[in-house]
Amino acid sequence: MKTISIYPLQDSGTLLTGYLHPYFEEMPHRKSRPCVVICPGGAYKYCSDREADPIAEAYFAKGFQVFVLYYSTTGKEMERPATGFTPLCELSASVVHIREHAEEYGVDPAKIAVCGFSAGGHLAASLGVHWNSEKLRALCPVEGRQNRPDAMILSYPVISAQKEVHPEWHDSFSALLGPERTEEEEAYFSLENQVDEDTVPAFCWHTMDDDCVCVTNTMRFVKSLYEHGVPAECHLFEHGHHGLSMCTQEVGDDYPHVAHWFELSCEWLCTRFDWKV
Repeated sequence: MKTISIYPLQDSGTLLTGYLHPYFEEMPHRKSRPCVVICPGGAYKYCSDREADPIAEAYFAKGFQVFVLYYSTTGKEMERPATGFTPLCELSASVVHIREHAEEYGVDPAKIAVCGFSAGGHLAASLGVHWNSEKLRALCPVEGRQNRPDAMILSYPVISAQKEVHPEWHDSFSALLGPERTEEEEAYFSLENQVDEDTVPAFCWHTMDDDCVCVTNTMRFVKSLYEHGVPAECHLFEHGHHGLSMCTQEVGDDYPHVAHWFELSCEWLCTRFDWKV
């Protein structure tokens, strides 16, 4: 394994860590590989270690090139101003960077997936929905479809800023938008209402009794994907609290049944990307 550190957005301290398979001449069929860009959760206050390396190592073991994005957060004490569009710009710039350096990193530029957990799921889905929005391109200029992921994997994602989905406004949006949020900002980041025909295909999973991020987030998003003809797969598991990561003893949450989400996501990605592990 080769590890690299990248700072994809100028004037930002965000870190993109790459876990790369080297190329061996004896394996010419593996000269370029699909790629997964991981966005850990943490309510936009921090990036969870449990949803970073353990996920990266699992996808790496399946033959993917993997990157973990440690995007900007407000900090646990909420001392810094709201981050607003900063994390989205950082993820957009990361996808562009990987695509522009695809040959160097051994990545197939047509097979880049974003994978997010909880608030990181909101970030990944935000790029999947807004990759071509005028607001994002005004803040983070990009040509054509260079920042468009080819797939997204959303694990117990935060999706909606609407109060009927989050009766007590979710910490993620407090951190992302701050207390002086506008209705326009709430609408923009309520992703279930922003889906269109250009939204990226999605694999989603959630637990029905998640008491932190209600499963309604995923259900509304998948419904919207269906209504707009966007390819999607969704798995709802009966039991499991929020933040399960790999659902293993390694991460402190041993849920063998729910752990099937990972193999299912790999099968889905391999089918979409025509890749055999």
